[in-house]
Amino acid sequence: MLWINLGLICLIGALLVGLASLLQPRTAAVGRVLVTLGLQIAGVVVLTWLLVQRGQAISRQLPPPPGTETAIFAQIEAPAVASLLLIIVALVWGTGFGTAAAAFAVGAKRPRLALLLGVVSLIWVIPTFMLAILAQDLQTQIYNLWQVNVTGGYATFSAGQLAWSAAVLAIRPAAYAYRQGSILIADQSRALFVRTALSKGLPWGVIVRRHIVRPAAAGLLQTGSSSIRLMFGSLPLVEFFFGYPGLGNLLLQSLGVSSGAASQPPDPGVAIASTVVLASILAIFEALIRVLTQKADPRLAEAAAEAAA
Repeated sequence: MLWINLGLICLIGALLVGLASLLQPRTAAVGRVLVTLGLQIAGVVVLTWLLVQRGQAISRQLPPPPGTETAIFAQIEAPAVASLLLIIVALVWGTGFGTAAAAFAVGAKRPRLALLLGVVSLIWVIPTFMLAILAQDLQTQIYNLWQVNVTGGYATFSAGQLAWSAAVLAIRPAAYAYRQGSILIADQSRALFVRTALSKGLPWGVIVRRHIVRPAAAGLLQTGSSSIRLMFGSLPLVEFFFGYPGLGNLLLQSLGVSSGAASQPPDPGVAIASTVVLASILAIFEALIRVLTQKADPRLAEAAAEAAA
């Protein structure tokens, strides 16, 4: 009943925050974000518990969890930290590189360069697991040519493992950030105040920081939110292919998926915990981005306050 109780706590907390927001319209913007976050986590907890219980009812071969619920939480603690670090690094690399490339392409005003980067950005349609296979093949080729092991180890947390996993995980978000960022930056670059800054001889980098990124911040943050969803959808496969000791890999192992000859039996308790924590991290990231978007564009917060009034 732990998961049901946790879901009810999140649901009741969301309702209380919603009632408080109705009484205090000034907090309506943040309250709406917190209510959405609570409802998302409650729905994930209850739905995941129901699906696992349904699976156990259909297949009686699933054994009970090997430990207590306290042991389950201790088991997912380290993988949760590893996955969180991987997501942060991949998000910074992906969105940062994609947005910087978009700003460079718009500022260079070279059609051939923009065309080349646009073609390269089509890599975002390639499934992430294929990119992971190509990265592992690259590791093999490097080892065969120079006898240098650049993998950083397998099934161990290391800087090399983190770098490779984050690089593969960031490829599609970087391409998506470039495509969306180029549209936003190009649109802002045609504004009158940007043309005035250009006529005064200000460097393009200064113009981007002062006169383009700030007005386009809300749209760029929304691009980051979409990039996070792309990463979370690919996280289990990337961790599994590289043997990265994160929550995605732990989730697949708890479902009986293993890369070795000896696979461990399914563990419903760990599967529920891994799914809930991953979904909660995603919901928290999206909530933070919604808050930052409202800060970047006060009109959104004012619209939320007017709707609640």
